[in-house]
Amino acid sequence: MLTSLAVVEINKATIGAYPNAVKTLIWVLYNGKGREVREAATALYAICSFVDNRKRAVECGAVPILMRIGGMGLERAVEVLSLLVKCKEGREEMRKVNGCMEVFVKVIRNGSERGAQCALLTLNCLCCFAEEMCVEAKKDGVLEICVGFLDDENERVRRNAATLVQTLSCRGSMKRLWMEGWR
Repeated sequence: MLTSLAVVEINKATIGAYPNAVKTLIWVLYNGKGREVREAATALYAICSFVDNRKRAVECGAVPILMRIGGMGLERAVEVLSLLVKCKEGREEMRKVNGCMEVFVKVIRNGSERGAQCALLTLNCLCCFAEEMCVEAKKDGVLEICVGFLDDENERVRRNAATLVQTLSCRGSMKRLWMEGWR
């Protein structure tokens, strides 16, 4: 029912502002089973499409739980993470999660088009803001995977892959130029 209510734009702000709504959804993500978890992730996705609710979700501990269930194969969790990465607090929390890169790489390699699209977008945001994420992404073969997506039929996947290729390529080049300037 909450998922249906959260689809209406004005309800997203109202639901997110209610003190226990986001906490309860995260509790269900942590403690629920099967369909309950999928429904909670879907509701959280709808609620977090409202910008002010992203920080609330991060503060309530959503990131580690979403990373865990995303790593177990629930792509909706990665879709929620693709919204949370757009706020500073979300990026900081994702960088703290051990195995963060592995979750996104797994979804990029084995997930649906939508999952790959969201994982590529999330990785791009993380790499734009953190050099160590770029290094880890390159080490895990993300650049090569992205090059393989440059001819993908799905325009969003292709675009997100191209953007991530550019980010990974430029980050290394910018750092080299900066370091050479100080010699």
